[in-house]
Amino acid sequence: MKVSICGCGWLGLPLAHYLKNQGMQVQGSKRTLADAQALSHNGILGFPLALPLNKEAVEELNDFFDCDVMVVNIPPGRKTLLSAQYAQSILILCEEAKRKGCRRLIFISTTSVYGDCTGTVSEKTIPMPTTESGKAHYEIEQGLMASWGEQVTVLRLAGLIGPNRHPVKFLSGRSNIQQGGAPVNLIHQQDCIRAITAIIRSQPVQSVFHLAASQHPSRADYYTAMAKLAGLAVPEFTDNCGENEKQVDALFTCEQLGLVLDKDDLMQVKPELDDLKY
Repeated sequence: MKVSICGCGWLGLPLAHYLKNQGMQVQGSKRTLADAQALSHNGILGFPLALPLNKEAVEELNDFFDCDVMVVNIPPGRKTLLSAQYAQSILILCEEAKRKGCRRLIFISTTSVYGDCTGTVSEKTIPMPTTESGKAHYEIEQGLMASWGEQVTVLRLAGLIGPNRHPVKFLSGRSNIQQGGAPVNLIHQQDCIRAITAIIRSQPVQSVFHLAASQHPSRADYYTAMAKLAGLAVPEFTDNCGENEKQVDALFTCEQLGLVLDKDDLMQVKPELDDLKY
């Protein structure tokens, strides 16, 4: 199994190493040549890949695109790409991959495509994106499904937590925070990697999955507890409103992929923050 990972960052790099340890042939991309070379020095064959693609870059990516599965995990840059440019760039990237021999695609999307949906959200819930990122991701999803058909799988991830990544660092010590009763939708890096691996191995016909821990404590309860666990200043919430906001239910995804989440009880997962200088 030859797997190419577009975007070897916080999620893509540990995914690459995990897949390699599972016996797969893995190659990955970084934005610059220097970073791609560093990737190769760490055991993952690296390729420089920056968006938007140009003709010269496409020719140098022939081997990267010629793979059994390509995982596209390139989030929109806050400064480098506007939403419309991001969507177009990802779609062009995927079309070039298809033209060069890529046989299957996994697109890492986000549950922000559900926008202001309320109540329990399943994989069949019709997206209603409201943010620029949500709209761009949904546009990409639609374009890929139209082009790739059953050869594409979309995986919508809830808020990501894991090594040196946790939203409590942004809320710590703040006051007057609203929507304290809103349910938390989060998923740990480790469970994301296991889910992507399961999709690679099983090649499901289902086109859309999403992933979030089954536990959905309120924002107030969760971030208060996490701040205490991390030794940070406790945030202060002004109300307990928001209890009817969306709650991502990933039971179907876990059943289809034969997945039991390792980090399902969010209240028991301590924030993994080695550097608290944010």
